[in-house]
Amino acid sequence: MKIDRLIGILMILINKDKVTARQLADHFDVSIRTIQRDIDTLTLSGVPLYAETGSRGGYKLMEDYKLKSSYLNKNEADILVTFLKSLEKAAPYSDVKSIVNKFDALTPGKDTLDKMVIHLTPGLDNILFKNHLKCLSKGRDEFKKVKITYLNIDYQETTRIICPYTLVMYGSVWYVYGYCELRHDFRMFKLFRIKSCETLNETFVLKQLPSPLPWEIHLDGRREITEIKLEIDKKLQGKLPEYIDPSNMTILEDKILTTLRFPLDEWVYTLLMSMIPYVKILEPDWLRVEFISRLKKSIDLNNYDI
Repeated sequence: MKIDRLIGILMILINKDKVTARQLADHFDVSIRTIQRDIDTLTLSGVPLYAETGSRGGYKLMEDYKLKSSYLNKNEADILVTFLKSLEKAAPYSDVKSIVNKFDALTPGKDTLDKMVIHLTPGLDNILFKNHLKCLSKGRDEFKKVKITYLNIDYQETTRIICPYTLVMYGSVWYVYGYCELRHDFRMFKLFRIKSCETLNETFVLKQLPSPLPWEIHLDGRREITEIKLEIDKKLQGKLPEYIDPSNMTILEDKILTTLRFPLDEWVYTLLMSMIPYVKILEPDWLRVEFISRLKKSIDLNNYDI
């Protein structure tokens, strides 16, 4: 929309000493002539800007022109800018970039010490992730179907045609939520399991969303919960708060007792394995038997040259 572009141009001019028509055209993916018309519109609306000619020329704002920021104090704006810039790196599409430019205009200058650092970029191939995100964002914004190659938990490939509705970051994991034509229902797809992604020309009509939405409840809320009682050596005391609420621990002289409540999957087994040799499974018995079985299998796999 033109009004969004005009605001975006204004924010860039506030943040930069000088900017050329070519730079603005490349940034907004429009022609130089369109930028020139936008500059004329801003000038006619009373924005005090002027053009410098020559090889070092460009558009500038009058030095006294400032954007009012009384509704946000600097600390509040700094927190938002930190989050938004991290989001822009992880999910670089135009809406986020536009917001970053607007908030940058409200927070000139920078403290020598960052008060908060946020990294939202996922721990996978960043170029592949950004390409998938761009494809899914385009499908969501333009109501176009997206064809994906998806890997299930057993790494088996399925081809899906989905109608993307929402991009979701839940914890540290990115998902796309949409209607899956293969399953004839709404589904959450983990982005790191998408092997390939293609925006199709076919459009879709929005359907009524189910309630509650997946991110309004725990994503595992429909899976059976297993109660697991553990006895853990105090040597792991410093590591445990990463996974276990300290209020759910009973700390004794030489050990820690805790009860976990999780859907039992490979993540839980991985967590238990990471505590070897300092963990004892007290309950349930069948989980302890399965844990021992996996330990024996691992020993057999690694005992080939002894």
